[in-house]
Amino acid sequence: MKMTKVLPILAVALCVPGVVLRALHMLNGFDIATGLPTVGDAWLWYFTMLLVASAVAYAILAAPLRTKKSVPFEQLLGTESTGFRMAAVIAGLLLFAGGLFYLYLTITTVEEDAAGWARALEIAYSAVTVACGICMVALARAQGSEMTAQSAMLTLVPLLWSCLHLLVNYRMTCVDPILASFAFGLVADVLVVLAFYHLARLLYGKPRPAAFAFFSAIATTMAVSDLGGVGLSSLMGMSTLDWSAKMLLRGGLSVAACVFLAAELAILCGRAAAPAQGLE
Repeated sequence: MKMTKVLPILAVALCVPGVVLRALHMLNGFDIATGLPTVGDAWLWYFTMLLVASAVAYAILAAPLRTKKSVPFEQLLGTESTGFRMAAVIAGLLLFAGGLFYLYLTITTVEEDAAGWARALEIAYSAVTVACGICMVALARAQGSEMTAQSAMLTLVPLLWSCLHLLVNYRMTCVDPILASFAFGLVADVLVVLAFYHLARLLYGKPRPAAFAFFSAIATTMAVSDLGGVGLSSLMGMSTLDWSAKMLLRGGLSVAACVFLAAELAILCGRAAAPAQGLE
């Protein structure tokens, strides 16, 4: 069980090689003239192998948490940690500000052939992003006391946001000829949905803390590696792809959500590795 404490550290540490490999993939895996994927790019497979190896390691480290299915939420994630609250507040504020900025971009940017329903979806997405940021801050505060029916509902807004986030991201990229460049980000968005689903499940339905730990860890590694790799390749001035401001912002929002998930993961693994606190 003590090895489980390594899980959040490993999830963050593996972001470093992930960013480098993703950047090398972005630099070498696409044709400069067309932006289309090139055949035989080895960096794509190196990055994929890193993510697969990470998933295996996370599954092994999270497995002992399967014995904690009957432990109350307050004992699993209840905390007065200043570090946790700081991380949750930072993540919440980033989502709050990002949601407002996304709304501004949606209103001021004119997209050719954009359907009215798609614009309405993005406006709704912006509003839910702002609400999600507020709920993250409120949930961090609620975890320092006994959870009530009202505070438990705070987990549902991030779940709704993650679903809308995936929907908007897919809507914006599904018809793009360079969809391959967005694939890792879309997979990361699916993992974020599953992580928030299992966070809510700790209070609703049958808790599965091991599943929450696994999806939080792999989502964090993939989301940070994806956006960080794109940023690193751009800083090197050799990127063959031109991502829109909205696309980059949505990637940033994914990372902000993962900051919150990683903070929750650190609390979960730290408490699980400390039987003296009443988890056994």
